[in-house]
Amino acid sequence: MNRFENTIIWQKTLGKQLEPDTYHKERNILRVEFEKFRENSQTLAGEIAISMPEFTVHDISHIDALWETANLLLGDSYELNPAEAFVLGGAFLIHDLGMGLASFPNGMDEIKKEPIWKDTVASELKKKLNRQIDEEDLKSIPIEIEKYATQTFLRINHAKQADKLALISWEDNKGNNLYLLDDAPLRESYGAIIGKIAYSHWWSTSELTEKLPHILGAPGMFPSSWTVDPVKLACILRVADASQIDDRRAPSFLKAIRKLQGESSEHWNFQQKLYQPRLERNRLIFTSKSNFEIDEVSSWWLCFDTLKMIDKELKGVDSLLTDTNRPRLQAIGVASIDEPSRLSKLVTVNDWQPVDTKIKVSNVAKLVGNLGGSQLYGENIIVPLRELIQNSSDAIRARRIIENEIPEFGTINICFGKDSDGDFIEIEDNGIGMSPKVLSGPFLDFGESFWGTSLMHQEIPQLEFKGFQSTGKFGIGFFSVFMWGSKVSIASKRFEAGRDETLILEFNEGLNSRPILRKAKKEEVIKDGGTRVKVWLSSSKTIDKLLEVRGRKRSTITKKELIESLCPSIDCNVILVENDKKNRIISANDWISLPPIDFIKRVIGKPKYKSLSKTQQLQLNKISSNIEVIKNEKGEIIGRALLYIEDNRQKELVLEGIVTVGGFKTTSLTGLIGVFKGRNIRASRDVGVPVISELELIKWANNQSKKLQTLDLNEKQQIACASHIRHCGGNTNNFKIAHHKDGMLNYTQLVDKIKLLNTDLLYIVHDASISIYNRENKGDIKFNDNVIWVEKGFVGIFQTKNIETFVWWPNFNMHDETEYTGNLSGLVEKAICEVWNCSITDLNNASLLSSDEQSYEGLIGKNGIHDIRLDHLDIMKKPI
Repeated sequence: MNRFENTIIWQKTLGKQLEPDTYHKERNILRVEFEKFRENSQTLAGEIAISMPEFTVHDISHIDALWETANLLLGDSYELNPAEAFVLGGAFLIHDLGMGLASFPNGMDEIKKEPIWKDTVASELKKKLNRQIDEEDLKSIPIEIEKYATQTFLRINHAKQADKLALISWEDNKGNNLYLLDDAPLRESYGAIIGKIAYSHWWSTSELTEKLPHILGAPGMFPSSWTVDPVKLACILRVADASQIDDRRAPSFLKAIRKLQGESSEHWNFQQKLYQPRLERNRLIFTSKSNFEIDEVSSWWLCFDTLKMIDKELKGVDSLLTDTNRPRLQAIGVASIDEPSRLSKLVTVNDWQPVDTKIKVSNVAKLVGNLGGSQLYGENIIVPLRELIQNSSDAIRARRIIENEIPEFGTINICFGKDSDGDFIEIEDNGIGMSPKVLSGPFLDFGESFWGTSLMHQEIPQLEFKGFQSTGKFGIGFFSVFMWGSKVSIASKRFEAGRDETLILEFNEGLNSRPILRKAKKEEVIKDGGTRVKVWLSSSKTIDKLLEVRGRKRSTITKKELIESLCPSIDCNVILVENDKKNRIISANDWISLPPIDFIKRVIGKPKYKSLSKTQQLQLNKISSNIEVIKNEKGEIIGRALLYIEDNRQKELVLEGIVTVGGFKTTSLTGLIGVFKGRNIRASRDVGVPVISELELIKWANNQSKKLQTLDLNEKQQIACASHIRHCGGNTNNFKIAHHKDGMLNYTQLVDKIKLLNTDLLYIVHDASISIYNRENKGDIKFNDNVIWVEKGFVGIFQTKNIETFVWWPNFNMHDETEYTGNLSGLVEKAICEVWNCSITDLNNASLLSSDEQSYEGLIGKNGIHDIRLDHLDIMKKPI
């Protein structure tokens, strides 16, 4: 006899009765069929270890042990009829079988079609390759990623698979259909509810009464009193499964064979130390066979957290049973779980004390308020507007992918208005919308983004697989809205849901009180899906600050200009709403097709364009034809820009390009006018690095160099253009790059000059040194023939606002001693090597190169009768 057959539950329901049994025949049917059901399930349970070797034991021993655990939790007097025992036992049998690949009749072919498997593969490939993936990447999935995706799918989906295991069949080699529950009438009567109860152990306790039927009547073959209460049985399953964690789940020899590591090893370790629990005063008491040593601290705390979870489940079930007038279980909690030191008297430790030193946040509201506001973003009052538009654009892209919409789909309405509660700003989109689980979960979880998580894989299947990439990544951005005001309303509805499913989440006192979640009123419903965020402004000056441009001279911009500057390359339609009037500001992806000068005005800002002189505007209009759409090797548009250097000493009028992430402005680029798509490098998302590759940048720089040759640029502008072109890897062509006493030289002229000099010694001087000398010493320098002066530094294209986020871009060929550096000095070195027929390595080894640690000086010429010697120059010697 199996141990589970000795339990009171079995003996009172499905076991053979000692007294005359009125329902002997009916009871016998259920017992015999359950034994067959168990035998079939045992085979599948044995396969779980093949798919999930790191998990603790889930074979038939665990399933049988659930009867014993349930018996302990229920007590001897708890009432179950035979039909309920059969259904509960069936749920015991199949609740975890989905963790084995064998539970899927078509094996991996079936699993690979599942969205969660595909999304997990896509997610792991993106992490491994550190880029967006394409179809080619999916043709050769690494074995470790396929294994991880399969295990992740089985873990996440096993309860859902249990829902149908009592109804599906496997085909043998003779074409026969084999079922776990072989008896057709019983399968028809109880197969579905067994599956549903098995599935329910993965739900929250509150979902049991929502998703399970109330009471099921008896089929005609059984007495009418043999009804089934699914909620009661689901409660028993979830607490029995949670509580069955003794040494039977983690045999030490099996652990040694499987060579477990990490958290899996810690799970096995604490479970193999535990005795079966006992019940005293309605509390489960867990005790250990041996002490947890100091190198097992993590395992002890994992045990503590697990027992906390069991305590929570028991309390939740007790509350549900009480509230729904169902019989309560005897066990309603875990003993000594409220204090780690008390638990350590039962689950014992040696030479250490379990003091809970886990990091805590005592004032969550204050933390969120600080890190979600000025402490992260500074006093930049524009940030909430950027974050809200960005969240809307992410939601629109997600819906666009899921519904196969055109690239131009999706609208964001930005409304400035006033009502009885005061001035407000409202952002509304027709994106994917949020379910109640997301709205009350990740949306409110500071620092936890919904995008890219397993919850996203479940809520929006195949979104990851189809290439979705969010702009928001850190789960912080929404909380910036409290920089504007403490009264906030969020309305949201999933795009496929009905209007009456619109939910409203309200903050009436910011983060200092709990938000209210309620159904939308008739006038608040969202018709077509999406999200609407409305923030009432605490200060009447907020809008004025939004429209203020800071600089030497403070000025203001319009709301239209504000939004254009904020998201110049967004792929959504953006509409400004004021006084019930709608004005389309941006059309989705219009930055690609806007007339060149209109595009430039958007990038640099229309106020700045208007402040330019007529001559400057004419020059800018002329050069706008040089603008070029930039594509990567896949043909995707990653930028649109031109190279242009304007000799302008007024800082406010320096024309700059920008890096955008998700269409939003991040970093400025000097010398380049236009847009380069980028990626964020920090949580505040104000620094974006262009995604353009080295080869693509060089190609663009070469094209720009050719286009600029047609302009009548003065020598100073030529040097500046050449420096930027060189820094981007391009060919400087005929642009002047260096100085000689005979005049400014381009690369070809420089080579010819070095040949003509026919010398083995050259002095390369930083042009800044010459400028400083001329400024400090009146009089002309008569340079020696072998002196060349050139800009030795690197131009600062990439402009960040503080040293903490300083980034060199582009950064290839900057300090590699085997390559020519990507500045004009490196180009001079290349010319020298060409004439002297040597490598840069040989040249550097033969020469005396000044550095921060070592400075060399040389005679460069005369000022009248006086020799002029300068330090910190490079003395270039021809290699022997």
